[in-house]
Amino acid sequence: MRWIISIYFLFPSLIANAQSLHYAGAFPTIDHSGDLTNKLRYGLYYFAAFPIVNLDKPNMGKDANFLLFYSEQSLSFKAGKHFFFTGSYVYQRANAVYENYVNENRIYVQGKYKHSINKMDLAHRVRFDLRFIQNRVTDKTPLTHRARYLLGFDVPIKSKRENLYFTAYEELFFSTVSRAAPVYEENWAYAALGIKLNEKNKIEPGILYITWNIGKTNWFNQYYFQLTWISHLGLTKKKE
Repeated sequence: MRWIISIYFLFPSLIANAQSLHYAGAFPTIDHSGDLTNKLRYGLYYFAAFPIVNLDKPNMGKDANFLLFYSEQSLSFKAGKHFFFTGSYVYQRANAVYENYVNENRIYVQGKYKHSINKMDLAHRVRFDLRFIQNRVTDKTPLTHRARYLLGFDVPIKSKRENLYFTAYEELFFSTVSRAAPVYEENWAYAALGIKLNEKNKIEPGILYITWNIGKTNWFNQYYFQLTWISHLGLTKKKE
C-alpha cells in the first residue's frame, strides 16, 4: 500500500493506468570518502534522479521530473583486511522541487566483505534500512524496514596509462515488514567505465537500471545515464 501512495505522489497522472512504466533520464552522483584513522573512514554520497522521457509515450514537456534527491553521511570501521562495518544517516526527498514532495529520513547499518579473484576485486554488501517515510495522506511518518544485498566487482582494463577499469553491481531489495507484499520490491543494476584521473579522483560514466514494484506484476522501470565523480582523501599518515 505504501508504494501505491508513494507513486501516486510521484506520478499522479500515470498511476491510474496501473501498468508498468518505462522512463529514461540522467543520474548525476558524487561519491566522496576520507580516512580519519587507520580504522575509521567517513563517506558522503549524493545523487539526483531525473526521469526525462517516457519510453512508452514520449512527451518531453510532461515527462521531465526531478524524481529524487538523496544525501548520505556515513562512518565505516575496518574490522579486518576484508571486512567493513558502516552506519549511516540518509535524507531523501521525492519530487524534490515540487509541491507534492515526500520526505524520508533513514538510518542503515551494513557489513561489507571485499576480496580478489585474479585481477578482479569483488564486494559483497548486506544492508538493513530503517525508514521513516512521510505519508502525505495521513501526515505521519511510520517506520518501515528492508534488507538489501549487493554483489559488485571491478576489473582493470589494459591501457597505456593503466587508468581504466570496468565496474558493475547488482543490488536486490527485500521488504522485512510483516505481511509485506511483495517481499522482493526493488532492484538496482549498474555497469560503467572507470577512469582514474589521479590518485584522489575518478569518474565513472555508465548505465544504471532501477526498477520498483508498483503493485502486483507492474514495475516502474528507470534507465539512467549515470556520471559519478569519486574522490578520496587520505587524512592519516601511512606507516613506513
